[in-house]
Formats: sequence, structure tokens, C-alpha cells
Amino acid sequence: MRVARDSSLGTATMQTAFLGGLVLLIMGTISAIINLGILGQAIQAPFAALTLIYSALLGRFVLHESFGLYDLLSSALIIVGVGVDLYAAELAHVPPKSYTLKSLGRLLTRHSVFPLGYTVIVLTYATLLLRRVRIANLQRHPVTLLAFSSCAGIMAGFTSLATKSVVEVAKSARKHQDWLVFLNPFFVLLVIAIPCALVPQLFFLNKGLEFFGTLKFIPLYQAFIIIGNLGCGLVFYNEMGSYSSTALTCFMGGIMITICGVCVLLVKGDVKNNGADARCSNTVLLDHKSKEKKRLATDFTFEQMEWATECDTSTTNELRVCRDFRECQEAIVELLVSARKSIYYSTFLCDFTQVLDTTNEKHMDNTFVSLVCDAVKRGVDVHILYNPVRDYGTDSIADLRRILPREVHFACSVSDLGPGWFTRYLSNNSRYAFHHQKYLCVDEKTIMVTGCDVNTEREGWLRKNHLAYYWHELSVICRCTPEMVSWVQSNHKPAEKRYYDQFVEYPPFPLVSGGWREENCIVNMIMNAKHSVQLENQIMISGGSLQHNRVCSAIVARVSQARNKGESFYALILTNAAQKDEPSFLARSYCSLSIQWSLEQLEECAIDYGLTLNELWQHLQVGRLEHDGVSIKVHSNILIVDGKYALRSSSNLADRSLSARPNDTELGLLFSGPRVSELQQDLLNMYLGTIGKNYSWNQVFQCIRGTATKKSSGLIIPLEKKNWSPVFTWFMMICFIYLSGGATGGRVKVSYKTTNIGANKHEYET
Repeated sequence: MRVARDSSLGTATMQTAFLGGLVLLIMGTISAIINLGILGQAIQAPFAALTLIYSALLGRFVLHESFGLYDLLSSALIIVGVGVDLYAAELAHVPPKSYTLKSLGRLLTRHSVFPLGYTVIVLTYATLLLRRVRIANLQRHPVTLLAFSSCAGIMAGFTSLATKSVVEVAKSARKHQDWLVFLNPFFVLLVIAIPCALVPQLFFLNKGLEFFGTLKFIPLYQAFIIIGNLGCGLVFYNEMGSYSSTALTCFMGGIMITICGVCVLLVKGDVKNNGADARCSNTVLLDHKSKEKKRLATDFTFEQMEWATECDTSTTNELRVCRDFRECQEAIVELLVSARKSIYYSTFLCDFTQVLDTTNEKHMDNTFVSLVCDAVKRGVDVHILYNPVRDYGTDSIADLRRILPREVHFACSVSDLGPGWFTRYLSNNSRYAFHHQKYLCVDEKTIMVTGCDVNTEREGWLRKNHLAYYWHELSVICRCTPEMVSWVQSNHKPAEKRYYDQFVEYPPFPLVSGGWREENCIVNMIMNAKHSVQLENQIMISGGSLQHNRVCSAIVARVSQARNKGESFYALILTNAAQKDEPSFLARSYCSLSIQWSLEQLEECAIDYGLTLNELWQHLQVGRLEHDGVSIKVHSNILIVDGKYALRSSSNLADRSLSARPNDTELGLLFSGPRVSELQQDLLNMYLGTIGKNYSWNQVFQCIRGTATKKSSGLIIPLEKKNWSPVFTWFMMICFIYLSGGATGGRVKVSYKTTNIGANKHEYET
């Protein structure tokens, strides 16, 4: 509820209350497992409906919801139904049974009632029904309600079946002290069957709640849980085999009464919705724009954003853009050589001894160290803000202090987020949050934002680096305002705890420093785009309830607007299919999986907006860069809107950078004017293998996709979804996010300590 009122708080799963609910859920799960070891699965089935009574009471006393006639009638029917079932069980006089692994195998293979046929029938039913929903895009259709609720209930039956089997074997092993049974392949298969059934169950439950809400979905879901557990208990455990006809009739009657009680709540949901329809005007209910605005609300408007623009041509501090790393190195050399008063440099990764390429013969063969030494000799005040964590190959503090002049003011910024007791055995990262700001501010007049990290992985356009692949880098240089200078200087001062969440003291526009503010800038830019959005980022992790940032959602929302208005609108997203420079295997795996997740969520969001997939991909293209079969690392991290407005940032498209609780420190620059159009056309020419051509977006899409008479051309390779189940993607993302210890971003409040390095050169050795 708090999240619904304030989107800056993140997703519901990021809240403290969610963890409390998770603890209660775990306790309830343990209780259910114990019950499966005591009662039969079919006998326990109707008890699932009792949770509806408990939910209604909690709603009345905790959430202050009404408890009306429908709730009372439903509760009475459920209690009567459960009571009849208990009477039937007592009437049958069936003694409780225990099973060993051997007797369980005998039961399931010989004495069960047509188990293989039951399994094939229900799984075929689920497959065909879900296939119909998927092909026809029936997202909020009654067929979809039936599909998600029945499939979730069926899988709940199989989950309970596998769990009960494991519990029975565990009881037997404990009783007979036969621990080797846990190594039996049959037992291992039973254990594996639990997540195989549970994951689809949770997936269908999640989808049902997403599309239909609690009032409509949960009662039907509970009814199918009863049916699913009843079916598995009757078929696999043959639990009714010894019931008399009277007891069996009573039991089935009790089941029907319980299901009737559940269905009363379903009727209540429809009546409540119809009542709301009668009270509310159709305009309010059907106004998709109002929902869209609430979903994509920002803390400020597009008009309130400020942009760096070109200066007069008579000055040297005009806005300019470096289009590859060779140009970036030229700019670094030029700025360091020109410094007369001060240098403020912030870096994530810098090899201070690497020779910087330049066409200026006077300054060839210089390194960062030599240029800084020359600046110090000229009396320049040099400040360096450094990331001392060596996971990505940075030099040690001691080594840098040996080669840099003593006059250099050297500071380090280190986060308090690192691996936990569990994740330290899975990842070789020593920290999960990094100082990632990259800028070079000279003489309080000029600032270079991004593109100023230096190492051998970075190279010029279509020049292979030392790892034999290509690197794409951009940088922006503009004049500094007094407010920008003041922020840069304060950023280098010692601080015990710096919080980079929604309460951070942000830099003044046109600078942005990641987090919720920069995310809001991106959403504003996309939603105010007139005809085109070009987004390049080295990582794409966006969309769905697991991610806080709304970038992909904003793109789909803008495409939806274009479809509704009949506008000619194009969106191009360029990213990487793999991350070769990540030191951790798990990080590389997560980044690769995130592409699949984001593509799936783009389509899910499109369907939510009423778009067909053809309509979505007509306006949107997602791709990567490749030259002669070798990947080009997209590290440009830029957003260009309409060829007029741009944001170049160190932020990655992930909750690590763009959420209310970011992990990494970032810096970006908003800029506008003719330079943006020039940059965009230069980039399109680079990607499409041409020089000096002025492209329209229709031509760009034709080059990428090809036409009936012409093959595709250029370096942009379309990225497509893999043909695996979205259930698998969802499950793997859940595992990565909740087992990462906050490494995926958006879930932990990270603080940074900025410290001046003096005599103690080894303070941050890692």
C-alpha cells in the first residue's frame, strides 16, 4: 500500500513489511509440511479453504475492510463443509498409514488409481489451455482466469504430493535410522519434483494476481487447490479406497459445500466490482492515461530539467562530444595540459601508466602520471577520487602513491556492501557496490563526464583491444556552472556516510548522479519524445515486479501512445548479449539472463497496454553491435530523444544504478542542441557502415531488418528471446535477486565512506 502511494519507495518486495510477511509465509509452509506427515492429502484438501476465513478476518481487523453478508455466508459454508469432511473421515475409521521408500514405490507404481493417465490428462489440459491464452493474447479474459487458477491449483496438488512423499520417507528414515535412503535415486527424484511443481504454481499464482487481483483470483485458486489435492490424494495415494459408500458420499458432499463457500467469495468480488462500476463514471475507469501517469509518475517534470548547451563560438569551453575512446584520450590530454588552477578527477578504473593516444606531436607518449606531474609543477591543485576496490583491475593505493606526486590530494570512496556469509562462496567480488563516477573537471571551467577511465580494454572505434574484441565509448565535455563546481569540490571532501538513495543531495542540473532522480529524468525524456528514442546501455535489466526502474515500461507506454494516436514513432535499444569484463561468473550469468527477462517483460508490458506483439516490434528494435563476427562492447550509456535531447551517464540500465536504493555512485550529463543531432547521425553512420549520410528512422529500421528486396546491413544484430519458458526466467531471476545479498541493486541502503589517503597507503588494500 505504501508503494502504491509512493513509487520512489521501490517495489513491494523491497519493503521491510514484505520480509515480515515472508517469515509468516515460511512458518505457514512448515506447518503445512508437518500436517502432510500426519493427514492424508485428500483429507487435508478442504482445510485450504479455511485460509479464506482467516484472510477475511485479517482484512477486517488489520486493513479495516468490511466483513459483510457474503463473507459470513462463505465462512459458514466452508466451516460446514470442513465439518462434514471430518465426520466422513471419522465414519470411515481409516487408521493413519506410514510409508517407507519401498512401500511408497510399490504404492505409486502398483496400487495407485491410474496415476500416469491422471498426470498426462491434467498436464495436457494445462498445456492446451495456456497455449490458447498465449496465442490469442487473452490476458484479462475469463479463459485466462480459468487457466491461471486451475493450473496453479493443479500444480499445488503435485507440490503437496511430492512434499508428502518426501515427508513420509523422512519419517521412516528417522524411525529406522536408515539415513542412506536419502541417497536413493527415487528419493532424489521426489525432492527434485517439489521445485518442479512449486515454481510453476507460484508463477501462475503471480500472473493471476497481476491480471485479476485478489478478490477475483484467490477464491477460484483455492477451489482448484482443493480439487488438485483431492485428485492427487485419490489417484496416487488411493486414500478413499477403504472408505464405505456412506463415508465417501459424505466426504464428497463436504467438498462440494466447501467449494460452494469459496465460490460465494468469487460472487462477492464480481458484485463489488459491479458496484464500483455503478458508483464510478466510465471515464474514470477507462481512462488509461490516468493509470499510465500514476504508473510513470516522476518527482519533477520534463520542463523543470536543465540542459547543457553550446557556448558562443568565441569560447573554447563549448559543448562537445567524443565519439570513441581515441577522441576521449585526446580530450583527456588536452584538458590536463591546459589546467592552470585545479584538476578534479574521479575514476572507477584507471591505468595511470598507460600511454594516452593523441595527434598532438608535443604531447605524444604521455601517461596520466606524467601529465599530472607536469600539472603539479605548474602549481595546479590536483584532486583524485579513486575506487580502491581491485575486483576490476585497479591499482593498489600504495602503488599509486609511489608514482604520483605527494602534492596530489588523494581520496578513496568505498561502500559498506559486500558479500554475505553465503554469497562469498559463490562470487569472487569483494564488494557489491562501487564508486563508479567518471569525470574530469579542470580550472573550475570545464568538465568531461564519462569516457575518462583508462585501461587496455578501452580502444577506438573498430580497433580491437588486448582481449581481441571491440569497445564503444562516448564522452561529453561542457562548461561548468558555479553550482556544478561547488558540487564537484564537495564530492572530494571526506565524509563518514554518504547515502546515494532517494534522499541524497543530488548535483545540480544538468548533472545527474544515478538513483531515483536520474531514473525520473529518463522516464520524462522517453514520455516526452515526439518521434524517436535511441537508448544505448551496456546492461539492460528492466521491467516486471522484480525491478524498480521503469525504463522499459516507459518505452512501451510511449509506443502505446504512438499506436493509439497513429504516430510515426521509433525506439532503438542497443545493449550487450554478454559481459566479458565482469570478473564474477555469477555476474556474467545474471547479465545474460537479464536480457531474456527484459525482452519478456517488454512483451508482457505491451500486452498489458493492449498492444499486440507485432505492434510493439513495429515501433521497437532491440539489438547488439558486432563487426566481422566479433562483438562490440556497448559502453556508450546514452539516451537520445528526437535528436534534440541527450543524457550521457555512467549509470547502467539496472536497479544497481537507477532505483531509489542504488548500489553504485554515478554521474551523467543532460545536454541539448544541434550537437545532439550531429552526434546521433554520426552514431547511425558508424553503426550502419556509412559516412556522411543523413538517416531517417524508417531507413534505420530497414537497414537493421532488411526488406523484401534488400538484405540487412550494418553492425546492429537484432536480439531475440530464447525459446525457453518464462517460468524458468522468472525462477532464475528470483534466485539471483534474493540470494545475491543486495548485489542486484535496489534492495539495500548502501552508504559510502570518503577518506583522504595520507601516510597510511595500505588502508584500502583488498
